[in-house]
Amino acid sequence: MNWRCLACLSVVLAAGCGGDTPTSPTTDTTTTQTAASPTITEQFDGVVPVGGAKFFSFTSSTYGTINVTLTAVGGSFVPSTVMLGLGLGQPSGTDCVATATVNTAAGTTAQVTGNFDPAVYCAKVSDIGNLFAPASFSVSIAYP
Repeated sequence: MNWRCLACLSVVLAAGCGGDTPTSPTTDTTTTQTAASPTITEQFDGVVPVGGAKFFSFTSSTYGTINVTLTAVGGSFVPSTVMLGLGLGQPSGTDCVATATVNTAAGTTAQVTGNFDPAVYCAKVSDIGNLFAPASFSVSIAYP
């Protein structure tokens, strides 16, 4: 190889390395959404039949916390401490498909709670096999 080829090769290699600008890594920023507190409270009263269920639909207009509380249970041959199914979900035809459920007795603290997107939801009360007679109930639903 002669010195001219070596000189040309050196120029080409130097040109390829000389103009690079280092890049810094980019970071993706994730925005966390703050859940709105409940501002609306509705009372859902009804009677759940033996082996059956009742539900109530409502619309949450913003992302936020939804609290569902079974506040009272009663009726002939129905102790106030009986456990019922309590759920939160979305209506589907003539049913409520609950995605968050709990078996609970009546109380003063929310038994089903969580942060949810704006949508139509339903609260469902159901017999879990404990009823010998229809049970009257009250449910409090708090949502944004």
